[in-house]
Amino acid sequence: MNWRKQAYGSPPKNHDFSDEREGKKAIPQLRQDATLDEAVEDFTLMAKVEGRADQTLKLYDYVFENFSEAVGEKTQIGDIEKRDVRKYLANLMDDGLKNTSVAIHHRVLNAFFTWLVDDSYINKSPTEDVKEPKTPSKFPKCLDEEQVDELLEAARSRKREWSGYRNYAMLIVFLDTGLRLDEFVNATLEDLDMKRRSIKVHGKGAKDRKVFFGKRTFNCLRHWLRIREKVDKVWDDTIFISQNGDKLKKRNVQRLITRIQDRAGLEDVQVSPHVLRHTAATFAVQNGLDAFSLKRQFGWEQMRTALRYVHMSDKALQESYNNSSPMDNFES
Repeated sequence: MNWRKQAYGSPPKNHDFSDEREGKKAIPQLRQDATLDEAVEDFTLMAKVEGRADQTLKLYDYVFENFSEAVGEKTQIGDIEKRDVRKYLANLMDDGLKNTSVAIHHRVLNAFFTWLVDDSYINKSPTEDVKEPKTPSKFPKCLDEEQVDELLEAARSRKREWSGYRNYAMLIVFLDTGLRLDEFVNATLEDLDMKRRSIKVHGKGAKDRKVFFGKRTFNCLRHWLRIREKVDKVWDDTIFISQNGDKLKKRNVQRLITRIQDRAGLEDVQVSPHVLRHTAATFAVQNGLDAFSLKRQFGWEQMRTALRYVHMSDKALQESYNNSSPMDNFES
């Protein structure tokens, strides 16, 4: 849609100014014959002008692309009914999307159609009578801050030993990068870029990606690379090796993590490379990483996987606010 024409062009045909001349409030003419593509363009323009966050705009694009594909981008917005919205959400569920992710699609569409009503495109939003899917309480298992601290403290206590520092560095890398176990054991020195603080990993489906890490991990890896050279003969070029200079096997990595877990007194908690990956994703979102960056960092094919952690972060915020609501602390 040519928004300049809309803003500065001629008034709509058949516009009657008589009410305005007589001091009466003119009834705005609906624009329900606009196509979905045109309405989305206008909505996105509004969102940019109002300063919506980049990740929010990307989320809008993602949802609208899927919705347009489902109902047709040339469909007039006045022809979109609540049945179309329900069918779209149901199809997402049929495709395996979790309710938590489907609920995010619902929220974006609801915001979009509500704006169309407010901006005189349509009389009533087709999402008005469509309830948001109920979200389950089951989330990926991950460690909380206290458990992570206990795990790191247990690993830190043996940093003076060669293997102890390696195990500590391993734990730091898992928690900061969220690498899969297979990606971790196969990452080589050639894949490690200390200057850009990144590791090139070979993920699922032979898809390579760059995984980034922070300053603490950088310092930890820098020290590890120095003591790695103290092995008499190194037989493998992977970043983490055994004391014999061999490549670490996946089962050995799991055993080493279990030993740290036992020393930390976390026998009743599930701790594994996969749990550490979930933990890394959870804390990354809580620290401000958006869903699109999270998807790239962790190598997920589907956006819905990243959106699940966004929802988990919202849940943590809700629980935290339940205990710190300003008005709950007033006596009267």
